[in-house]
Amino acid sequence: MQGNEKREVVVIGAGAVGVSCALWLRRKGFDVLLVDRGDIAGAASFGNAATIADYACTPIPQPKIWRDLPGLLFGVESPLSIRWSRLGNFATWLAAFLAQCNRRAYLSNTGALAALLRGTHDGYAPLLDDAPNAAALVRREGCLYAYQTEAAFRRATDDIKLRAELGVRQEMLSASELAQLEPALHQRAVGAVLFPSASHLVDPQSFVWELAKPLIAEQRHVRMDVSTIATSAAGVSLRSAKGEEIRADRVVIAGGAWSAKLAAQLGDRIPLGAERGYHVEFQLKEPLFTRPTCIAESSFYMTPLRDLRLRAAGTVELSGLRLPLNPARTDFIERNIRRNIRLDAPVTSSWLGIRPTMPDYLPVMGHSSADERVIYAFGHQHLGMTLAGTTGDMVARLIEGKKPKELEQFSVARFK
Repeated sequence: MQGNEKREVVVIGAGAVGVSCALWLRRKGFDVLLVDRGDIAGAASFGNAATIADYACTPIPQPKIWRDLPGLLFGVESPLSIRWSRLGNFATWLAAFLAQCNRRAYLSNTGALAALLRGTHDGYAPLLDDAPNAAALVRREGCLYAYQTEAAFRRATDDIKLRAELGVRQEMLSASELAQLEPALHQRAVGAVLFPSASHLVDPQSFVWELAKPLIAEQRHVRMDVSTIATSAAGVSLRSAKGEEIRADRVVIAGGAWSAKLAAQLGDRIPLGAERGYHVEFQLKEPLFTRPTCIAESSFYMTPLRDLRLRAAGTVELSGLRLPLNPARTDFIERNIRRNIRLDAPVTSSWLGIRPTMPDYLPVMGHSSADERVIYAFGHQHLGMTLAGTTGDMVARLIEGKKPKELEQFSVARFK
């Protein structure tokens, strides 16, 4: 890499969000370079639930957390796991998360996410027009929340009503209607909510790779582990521990859970958390589901992928960035999936990835408070794949000099 190389815009992070930002900037005519220490879609964009969840506006921090907290923290069958020996690593984040678990914050955060999610499909549309092979990996079959008990369905009433008020498309299904859509759930659910405008990807990593092909073909993607960022009158300088350097007029930080370390070098102290998410894949002999289906009580998504794979994704583990995969979490997923749908197919792979999550479950998007030549685009929690297209669109507009009104609630200024 040339030490004197300078680009108009450098995007740090080659996950779905970073790739989409680079593609939108390319569409606008900017000289853009995508930088990542690893493969394209090699981290959270590889192992997610493979769902374009345009309905997922109700964040995890909400008032009912206080009622459920003992079971979440200490229950044997809890979808949330905490390694208490590592509590010091995330105690501040956890306190900030709990501070968001009130009705005022919940309604505000839900409204902000709903507004952002309205741009989900428009944000992807031109990118998919340019990448027909990526578009071929999208299945537009909707998504399901299935409920196993009437009590759980009743507890979801407030969220269903709130989504309706915010304009989210959803349809209530009886047990018989659900069984017609997904026979594997026959006699295992009392009803469901169908989100008909949602879609899913039959191979998330290949989807992002196909989107990124123009960047690769034009040599707009390089591997570099950016460890330092500095600004000066001459521009923004990025360096690696190996001594590599790239200079740019502007930089977009879309590095997922590692983004806060770079932001801190600019003086922005951002409480970015690292949710450790897991998936388990089963090799089927015949198709089992048509669309992503979440059994609401256990919070697992079961998503059909190509080659007759079924991906079960879910659970949140708080224990830091560096620890290896915790087999207790993958065992928990496998055990619950087999119990819920009587599955005897073999497990073919397990995975651990890091979700970048803010305490309010809203992403950080917009200018750095220290220097407007640096733009943030990270913290999308479970919605990175969903919101990648619209994030790229807004970042490109921001760099064009426009000020998308949608970004106001996602500014880093909310932490000052």
